[in-house]
Amino acid sequence: MDASNWPFAATRIDVSFFEVPIMKILSRVSDAEAQSIHRQFPLLEAVLEKHSDGGMQRVAISIFDHWLRDESEWHLMDCFNGPERVNRDRKLEAHWAAVFDITPAFTVRYRGRWPNKAKLVLRRYTSRDGLVKHSKFNARKSPSQFLILPELGCIYAAAWDDTNILYFTTREAAQPIFDAATRSGLFVLSYET
Repeated sequence: MDASNWPFAATRIDVSFFEVPIMKILSRVSDAEAQSIHRQFPLLEAVLEKHSDGGMQRVAISIFDHWLRDESEWHLMDCFNGPERVNRDRKLEAHWAAVFDITPAFTVRYRGRWPNKAKLVLRRYTSRDGLVKHSKFNARKSPSQFLILPELGCIYAAAWDDTNILYFTTREAAQPIFDAATRSGLFVLSYET
């Protein structure tokens, strides 16, 4: 059968809208840079898997101005839509954007067959909007944002309840992150030891 006889053979499809440049969010990290980060954070994978604090100090950076300890406050964590969700997202997105502006941000991904052949691969964020997009709250999945901020000696892990954990080596080095949190309307909560 001749293709010109097909019903849609003469129809041309305009695909120019597909020619929009794709924003590159993550870039590869050189072997030397990856080795340097692994030397700086030898327990990186243990922190990622929540098995350890990596010998670092930690604080919570939260929407809440205090720890929600009483059951009567637990309903505050169940905020999935509406004006309050919009307000929380605005603050968190402003904070993630500020973190990108302060220092180079890296993340990790597992590549390969899990668990035996999975390998931790480092990537650097090249796009502020990309980092913010990856950090957005999504009620359908658990947060996966995990940032490494080597210039500040910090590791930053997102949590599901609008409270994120910042691991750091020294408070002085991490101070720009604390300041950015405050400017964004977030609160820095200390863990009790």
